[in-house]
Amino acid sequence: MSENSADNHPRIIEVIGQAVDAEANNDAAFAETILTALVEEFPRSALAHGYLAWIFSRRDRHRAAIEEGRVAIQLEPASERISMLFFRVLWAAGERNDALNEVKRFTAVGHSDEYSMMLEEWARIDDEGSF
Repeated sequence: MSENSADNHPRIIEVIGQAVDAEANNDAAFAETILTALVEEFPRSALAHGYLAWIFSRRDRHRAAIEEGRVAIQLEPASERISMLFFRVLWAAGERNDALNEVKRFTAVGHSDEYSMMLEEWARIDDEGSF
């Protein structure tokens, strides 16, 4: 769970779950609507900003996604979940260098099993000459 006390509010988890379900059911517009309202209700919630960034990215609104992702990182720089959301937003936007810089930034302040696995996989691919 998040260290940010705003992110511990049950409504945040509930709405994020609804948004994820809506996006999975091809209703990203509804997901965006409820996440935008969540950010307005909980402006200090890194999770709300992070998932709004994710849905913006899924809707090809990359500039807005990156802006929301940066807010999320500012609110909770040591959160693996927020970092992974931001990494994916940057990668989807074609901002590969910024995405890799996010990996570097996060691994300097925390450990991520997911980043470690990803980097090991990339190293293996590179060693095989497939990268």
